[in-house]
Amino acid sequence: MSKSKNLLFVTWDSESTNYLESLFFPIFKGLQEKGGFRVHVMQFSWASPQEVKRLSHLADSLDIAYVQYPIHRKPMAAIGAIWSVYQGVFYLKKYIKAHQIRVLMPRSTMPAMMVNRLYSWLSNQSVKVVFDADGFPLEERVNYAGLDPKGRQYLLLKKEEGKILKRADKVLTRTQKATDIHVANIGRQHQGKFFKVSNGRDADFFKPDSESRSRIRREIGLSDNELLWVYTGSIGPQYMVEEMLECFGRHHIDNPGSKFLILTRDTGYLAGKIPMEMEKSVIVQSGSYSEIPLFLSAADVGLSLRKAASSLVGIAPIKLGEYLLCGLPVIASSGVGDTEQMLKDKDFCFLVSSVGDGLFTPRLQGWIGGLAKLDRAKIRDFGLEHFSLEQSVGSYLGMLDFE
Repeated sequence: MSKSKNLLFVTWDSESTNYLESLFFPIFKGLQEKGGFRVHVMQFSWASPQEVKRLSHLADSLDIAYVQYPIHRKPMAAIGAIWSVYQGVFYLKKYIKAHQIRVLMPRSTMPAMMVNRLYSWLSNQSVKVVFDADGFPLEERVNYAGLDPKGRQYLLLKKEEGKILKRADKVLTRTQKATDIHVANIGRQHQGKFFKVSNGRDADFFKPDSESRSRIRREIGLSDNELLWVYTGSIGPQYMVEEMLECFGRHHIDNPGSKFLILTRDTGYLAGKIPMEMEKSVIVQSGSYSEIPLFLSAADVGLSLRKAASSLVGIAPIKLGEYLLCGLPVIASSGVGDTEQMLKDKDFCFLVSSVGDGLFTPRLQGWIGGLAKLDRAKIRDFGLEHFSLEQSVGSYLGMLDFE
């Protein structure tokens, strides 16, 4: 295989993430099958040996080369992270030489720091750099994790982000708004290297399944005329968990047979948050990724909510595509990426901007009452047009054309 087709994706993660298997591995498989690329993944994380082994086996099954390096957490997390970055520079250079990498794709800030320190050498080696500016991670940490926007840590990381945005041959975003903000910050002369790509999902995997719908609804004791609400993905304050429970609770008062299914690996966050009167109606599942489409098929409405924050303009919620491909109508937050522009006139989407008691309005109540009339095949068709894996792979292949 031509060495110009060797691509290395570099990422930095915690001990538990699923976006590699759920988002990037399918896209990389498509790049290999349709674009002739040989994709390598280098993951820095503090995951357990069991989790690393699981990801490694999954990558092998897709013919994706995968290697993991540990992120040091001692003597304290910040110092360990900096030490891991400097070690990562050595690992990265060695790997690029050994595997004749010609396209280097760092995702987010910490991998960008490594690439910045190799910039001159990479240029001399004719290695193309594609920076995956997935959202605004530093601003998210300011909005939700208390990172001081005037502190040394933020200013250092923001400086590194600015360097990679200017130096990269191409930059990936998930929304047009993210592109506009980056271009305004670094200069219009860089506009031509920005590319919007989509978070696609495998339409043969995320699809309605009538048999699973009947079986699951029967197992959880749900009648045909009662609604099953569903939420899938990470949970925490920014995902409006309390507000979702409050909204479902208001619906549940008049519809005591309805249920709310929460699919997440972060089950600990829910401890003590589910009201006692709803404990039998709120079902929490932390099963395998392969089960998600089956549960979505059983549901009647999907929730995709985020607390209002300036960083949300760069986000394209992955769960939104999963819901729509399974034919689910959605309740979604406005102000998140390009979601509002895409869905504001669609009868299968209800956009909300308020929180707490203000979420369950008479308008939302009326919309929920009309869910049975919606055409789920039409919803899936929209999902295929905007969120399919094929569309996503195509957007990546167009970006990776360096001719």
